[in-house]
Amino acid sequence: MSVKLQELRFGILRDQLMNYELSSQTLRERLKQMFLSKDDYMSEVKVNILESGIMNSETEGLDLKMSWKDRFGLYVINSVRFLNFKPALELEEQQKTIIRLQFAFYMERTRKYPIASKKYQELEESVTSSLSDEMAFTLLHHGYCLVMMGEREKAFLKLSKAIDLFPGTHYAENASLLVSFLEEGEKKKGDLKNKKKSPDELAYSLFQSGDYEETLKTLESLPVLTKDQSYIKARSMEELGKTSNAVKEYIQLVKQKENKEVAIRANRRLLLIGNFYQENKSLVAFSKEEATKLGDSKAAENIEVGKSLVLKPVIIEKVLKAETASNLSAEETKEINQIKEDIRVSLEDSKEETTKLAAVVSEEKIPLVPETGEIEVKTAELPQVTKKQTQQVPLKLKVKLRDGREVICEEVKIEGNLAILQLGTFGLNLPYDLVVSVQVSSDRGVVKIVTDSGTRAESPRWIQNTSGDWTSPKSTESPILRTEVKSFRL
Repeated sequence: MSVKLQELRFGILRDQLMNYELSSQTLRERLKQMFLSKDDYMSEVKVNILESGIMNSETEGLDLKMSWKDRFGLYVINSVRFLNFKPALELEEQQKTIIRLQFAFYMERTRKYPIASKKYQELEESVTSSLSDEMAFTLLHHGYCLVMMGEREKAFLKLSKAIDLFPGTHYAENASLLVSFLEEGEKKKGDLKNKKKSPDELAYSLFQSGDYEETLKTLESLPVLTKDQSYIKARSMEELGKTSNAVKEYIQLVKQKENKEVAIRANRRLLLIGNFYQENKSLVAFSKEEATKLGDSKAAENIEVGKSLVLKPVIIEKVLKAETASNLSAEETKEINQIKEDIRVSLEDSKEETTKLAAVVSEEKIPLVPETGEIEVKTAELPQVTKKQTQQVPLKLKVKLRDGREVICEEVKIEGNLAILQLGTFGLNLPYDLVVSVQVSSDRGVVKIVTDSGTRAESPRWIQNTSGDWTSPKSTESPILRTEVKSFRL
């Protein structure tokens, strides 16, 4: 009974953490953007916000602590399952698989496709159940990574396998969508070559079909590139994970004065790269300044707002800081340490592109911003400026979540069991129960609780108690009932 309860608990927590169906929805949006609307930066920001909540939660609830009785029970259960030709329960093995999946998906969504591909290949070889969600997710997302790396033949094999093994599922639906896009692109490419189109026409068509490797090869055959063609070249390099090379091209396009539209599009890519894919404060500062010059400051503001709603990754820090449990066997300890070492090696590999990007920023003579984000100002020389900057910091709401993370927003709306954290044009939907407290982001101002009858009460901080009702730390009044609360505002 204890083992079966462990299995049930683990299954529920695993489904809550992994969000497999949501991951398929966001992948579908990525595919539409990749093949249909490449320069819709708002859609790209929204996908990044959604993806940050997938496989990105504390794994404390997944930590299995099995006593010797549990292990004996698991042995008995698996013996019976073996006699009935059923696969064995592998609770601890699944736990290790989930950690690897979290890491692989984090690498994928930050465009470290080679690292993600390597991890997905390891998972495909280690997942014991060929019909599990873990296997379906691995095949689908490995196929996507291979497409982005330009290895289309290998991608076809992974995607076809996902379609064959998981018919009628959202995995197969997305794999089929990606395959159809690829086949359509191959058909168009063949037609264009048969019609002997000019290289510039062929390059544009290849880019639209998502064949970035061929796009670059075709552009190389042109003696001189137009600004639009240079932009296509940079976008292709970016999609293939050659971020530093793409950034160098974008910076040149932003600085040129002949084509303002291309300069705006290139600068938006720099903003997205610096904020989401290869974080670099110097690049962001440069792009924000250029956006103002180009009259595109609204885009810079929207991207910055979207960045503030992206949840920070917890898997990397948690795994690396995790202490090896003393009750584990020598073999289990070795396995956990190997996972940590794999992550460390992968992180070191991912730093190479970061170093290259920093070198490009330096070569292009972009003013450097300290990584802490704090620019030192000599108070003796500029006391009034420093004071003015402090006063101009806008008030926000700071929402603390049960997993320890904090989200800064302008308003929190309550709709049933959902808490909607609103900031500018973006909204982040979270379970109402996940919210621990709502307070002002500085030492001034108050948070208003709004009910159907209007503003009910004000306090610098509100805390959700064990019953779900809201209390103020210094208030002696009775709590405000959970069901009455409609929003929190400044």
